Amino acid sequence: METHLSLPILLSILAMTTACGSGSTAPTDNEDFFVPNDLGAVSDNPFDQDRLMIVQVNMPASDFEALAWEGRSLDVGISQCPSHDFEYTEFKAKVNIDGEVLDDVIIRKKGYLGSLSPTKPSLKLDFDEAVEGRRFKGLKRMTLNNNRQDPTHARQCLAYSLYEKAGIRVPRCSLAQVYVNGNHLGIYTHVESIKKPFLERVFNDKSGNLYEAQVSDFGQSLNDSFQLKTNKTLNDRSDLQAVANALDIENDAEFLNTIGNLIALDEFISYWAIDTLTGNWDSATGNANNYYIYHNPSDQKFHFIPWGLDAAFTGSNILKPNNGPLYNSHRLAKRLFAIDSSRADYYARINTFIDDIWQVNELTTYIDKIQSLTNSSSTEVNQLKTFITGNTIENKASHKDTILAAIENNGDDQIDYSLNDEAPNCDPISSTSITASFESIDDNDKGSFTFENAQGTQITANITWVSLGEEDIDGIVVTSDTSTLPSTTALTLIGVDQASVFRGDDPVDAYVLQVTVESPNYKTSSTNLHGFANSLMLFKVLEDKKLELIATGRSGTIAFTSAGTGGSGNPIKGSVSAIMGHFIP
Repeated sequence: METHLSLPILLSILAMTTACGSGSTAPTDNEDFFVPNDLGAVSDNPFDQDRLMIVQVNMPASDFEALAWEGRSLDVGISQCPSHDFEYTEFKAKVNIDGEVLDDVIIRKKGYLGSLSPTKPSLKLDFDEAVEGRRFKGLKRMTLNNNRQDPTHARQCLAYSLYEKAGIRVPRCSLAQVYVNGNHLGIYTHVESIKKPFLERVFNDKSGNLYEAQVSDFGQSLNDSFQLKTNKTLNDRSDLQAVANALDIENDAEFLNTIGNLIALDEFISYWAIDTLTGNWDSATGNANNYYIYHNPSDQKFHFIPWGLDAAFTGSNILKPNNGPLYNSHRLAKRLFAIDSSRADYYARINTFIDDIWQVNELTTYIDKIQSLTNSSSTEVNQLKTFITGNTIENKASHKDTILAAIENNGDDQIDYSLNDEAPNCDPISSTSITASFESIDDNDKGSFTFENAQGTQITANITWVSLGEEDIDGIVVTSDTSTLPSTTALTLIGVDQASVFRGDDPVDAYVLQVTVESPNYKTSSTNLHGFANSLMLFKVLEDKKLELIATGRSGTIAFTSAGTGGSGNPIKGSVSAIMGHFIP
């Protein structure tokens, strides 16, 4: 499916990237731990949500630099074959957690794509690998999420609590201050790792098949996208095959009877309802992403486990307009939604949870508590509260009311984004080099960007001609996005194809190059591409003014010799030299 965005949407929302106040200096080698301000008494509970755990990491600066810059390239990450076998490098570190010092802790980066940040990387700590049997307060591992998509620091733990109230087994969750070599990286969400100890705790049995889902769904071909995390030597995936076969059953009654013996169906409907209520678009039912499934030996059924909840309480995916609020972008949810009886069960479960779980005062009180604990942005916190309560002055409906309105019309205006059950196109991604030079001085925009399209034709998109045209369009637009941590600064470069102008095409071919960097890197310097955080996205402008994504950055640099606003006395000047991977829809 092609990815189309309207130009106003791109210019107003500008892209999934990141930044936070003052940039930190490079960590230095230091044997002594930095001592932060006292943030309260140490707790015996590593998931105490009433305080901030203090995690201090000491490791060679060169190792941390290497760790921070690891990750999938953007073009590979959004392709049909996103290298699930990608592995991060492991390093050794000395770690101090709430005053308890642990030597030879194995540390690595974590994250698939959306959370990648070289400024504030998510981290995994393993206490057992180098020192067998060692635990920290009963934990073999720690997962520290960087909250890149949650500057409120409240979304993940709050969302997990709602899934748990709905009867879903969830990992435990708390917050932590993280320092590396004395430098404060910020507040992280500490989430219990989905490993065998978790399975033993919540299922009383760790012997079943556990699968991780990153853009994964059930199907004859799609089953291969699930990553088996346990029983790898045996590698018996027949449990997945049974679900794929059930989804192929055409008769609804037979399907429901069969699937009910393979999946904890009532539990899944609760899971689906909470995905919906929390507006968790980057979820199993919203995006076929960020979840685990466990085949529990005690009932021989699959159970869904939520994961990666930093997009909860946001509602919509800008790259997939109108995919909600009644999410059915998962093949199981899609099939159940198409059956009157199971759709009615889904609606009834939503209404039950609105009455029993969706307690607005409790939700906002929790958010206030986290803001007091973390000093998170009032702007972002208020946006989170508005999602829950609505805002009559701004004429914004609450998400609950949006859901109830959608139920009235059965989500008729929603778009199906479920994955096709077909073998992915794993041909090598073709690439093109791209160069760009641009400047905006006293609101005069100049420059161009040059690349080859998928057909091998060289295109030079002229920014200057756009600015001089009759339609009064800025060739360079600069915006800041504070909805991520760190925040991001994005430049949208709009150019017309010089050859198209010379041919006299009507309309002329136009292109948009979106250049995004983490805000600490928006300065007189150069920075490497990294996921969405420092990224390039190339679009073609279609006749209806919507945008078609045609290429994304793979490797290269973005450089600025002046990093201003483009207004009077505050120029923007920079360049791009990179390799782009052509987008495979």
